[in-house]
Amino acid sequence: MCSEEMKLWNDLRTASFALVELQLYLDTHGCEPAAMALYHQYRTKRQNAMEALNLQYGPVTPYDVTNPSKWTWTDCPWPWEGEV
Repeated sequence: MCSEEMKLWNDLRTASFALVELQLYLDTHGCEPAAMALYHQYRTKRQNAMEALNLQYGPVTPYDVTNPSKWTWTDCPWPWEGEV
C-alpha cells in the first residue's frame, strides 16, 4: 500500500472515529453550535477521503461499486493478499 493510500485510509478512520464520538455527544447536547460545526467538518473530511479512495484505489465497500457492467469490488487485492 503506497503512502498516499495509507494517508487516505488513516483520514477515513480518524474522521469516522470522530464522527461516532461527536454523534454520542450530540445525542445529549444537540443544540451546541461548536459541536455541530465540528461534526460537519469531520463529515466533510470523511466524505472526501471516501471519494478519493473510491476514485483512486477502487470501492471501499460493496456499496461504492459504481461500474454498471462489472462487479469491481473484487478487483483489488484483499487486505491479507498485499500488493499484487
